[in-house]
Amino acid sequence: MSTKHAPAGPFALVLQGGGALGAYELGAARRVYAGADKAKPFTPDVIAGVSIGAISAALLARPKHGDPLAALEAFWREVALIGWPFPPIVTKFAAVFGNPHFFMPRTDYFDFANWTSLYDNAPLRRTIDKLVDMRALADPAARPRLILSATDIGGGQIEYFDSASKNAPLSLEHIMASASLPPFFPMTRIDNRTYWDGGLFDNTPLGPVLDALNELPGEERCVIVVNLFPNAAPVPFNMREVGRRMLNLLFANRTRQDLKLLKRFNEVAALVWALEQSLPAGSSIAREELDVLRRRGYIRVPHVIEITRQSSADESEAYDFSREGIEARADQGWRGADEALAAHGL
Repeated sequence: MSTKHAPAGPFALVLQGGGALGAYELGAARRVYAGADKAKPFTPDVIAGVSIGAISAALLARPKHGDPLAALEAFWREVALIGWPFPPIVTKFAAVFGNPHFFMPRTDYFDFANWTSLYDNAPLRRTIDKLVDMRALADPAARPRLILSATDIGGGQIEYFDSASKNAPLSLEHIMASASLPPFFPMTRIDNRTYWDGGLFDNTPLGPVLDALNELPGEERCVIVVNLFPNAAPVPFNMREVGRRMLNLLFANRTRQDLKLLKRFNEVAALVWALEQSLPAGSSIAREELDVLRRRGYIRVPHVIEITRQSSADESEAYDFSREGIEARADQGWRGADEALAAHGL
């Protein structure tokens, strides 16, 4: 029995970055997509992602063969490492030596002094190209709307790549840019700018998603956020735990702060509306200008459903690409999504 009224939409899906933790998003997608009414499958209006979340978002939004979930499943099958006959403690760290469908160690050893990354991510480029519909990716009319983010290294700021843009169509390079996590993967150059992973600046791209939803009809906007780094976790008691907690907080989402800021914007917009209504006839203040200001300031605050991975003491999870590890996190994602959606009547 649901505890909340089920929002009617429009819907957005936001996927965080986190390396192999992205398998949690696979499980969440299994529940969100396959768990929907077969007569009316889940079709988000907007999908946004960062890093591994950008890869997942592109696969779900622009699958080469038309099936979002099948494309995401195929990706994780491709990058899963078979550990047999090695013990689990070894297979968890096998990706350190490379992943043939994701990244491989660099071989230009004599140029080591000029390296800016430890791995070559050309295998990832081939894997994505095989699973994502590149023509649809570049089509500004394609749906759902896809938003990816990357960090402009030179400019020191976040940049959002939006499929709705007619001036800068999305390409494979934009996906690669969002997933260019230093010092592991090389920088990605697009036009005259160079990018690193978007998660360095903002691991939960909620702002552009809210702007996109605000352009759509319907009052019950809903954003489903898959959090790979839980905000709440125990206080650390040793240096190993300090490192894990620091990384967790660096990439944790700031959804609550974003929503607080939105509500403040809306309070200002409401004040502008009240001023507009109280103006006497013939006032020197232009009503049209006030109306524009009010509409620009007002963003309808959505329902936010957070599907959050629980904190774990296993430090290998972010780079554990073993088949067993991927399925374990996918199972966690399914359970987490099932619980979160049921609580909202979905």
